[in-house]
Amino acid sequence: MPSKLALLLLLSLFTQPLLAAQTQTQFHKRSGELQPLVIELFTSQGCSSCPPMDRWLSGFKRETGLWRDYFPLAFHVTYWNYLGWRDPFSRRAFSRRQYDYLNHKGISQVYTPQLVINGREWRPGGQGLLPDEAVMRPLVGKLSVTIAGQAVTATFDSQLPSNEGLSLHLALLGSGMATQVGRGENRGKYLREDFVVLSHQHFRGIDATPVSFLGTLGALPGEAREAKRLAWVAWVEQDYLPLQAVGDWLENEPIDE
Repeated sequence: MPSKLALLLLLSLFTQPLLAAQTQTQFHKRSGELQPLVIELFTSQGCSSCPPMDRWLSGFKRETGLWRDYFPLAFHVTYWNYLGWRDPFSRRAFSRRQYDYLNHKGISQVYTPQLVINGREWRPGGQGLLPDEAVMRPLVGKLSVTIAGQAVTATFDSQLPSNEGLSLHLALLGSGMATQVGRGENRGKYLREDFVVLSHQHFRGIDATPVSFLGTLGALPGEAREAKRLAWVAWVEQDYLPLQAVGDWLENEPIDE
């Protein structure tokens, strides 16, 4: 007959996955102290040169460092919409985010597809598609984020010289998004896209030790119903520079519009 300790260990094997499950309204993650790579791709279904970079971003699904070292986000912009095809995932706020990077000198110009890594424009070249992580990962502090129902709470145990102007960003990402493009430069193409930003909120920090954030979850977008998989990604920014992030895939649950 198994011992009491053996029964407890066996029970833990069955209960641990349930406790660790992440959903849209029950989510908790904590980061390490090293700065990860927050990889933003500004893209559009109306841009013929964007699908190759969209496919490159999709490759992060196979990276073991996803949601620890790499946080890919595809922001679909609106300024291509007038050329024949309205991108269903495009938002004016996403275009504004790209122009905010321009206004704050993070990028030199606005175009698609454009990569911004940790708040700075990245043009892939002979050095590879990604920056050298050895020189891109300073100690910045630990981020803890919890979603419980509609309430969003977070703390950032900062190791920064100053905590002035910190903000928390929260994005719902959709993967396996499928679109048959009817017009424009990609007319006739069947696009399958991942890490598509479906919603994006941000909250100001409360100056304390650690810095804390409080907010309310906005309505989940209807496009989330089309996703094969969903994920939450949250990150802390200072002066338009992403510093620390958490994220994870979510279990499926009904979406109320």
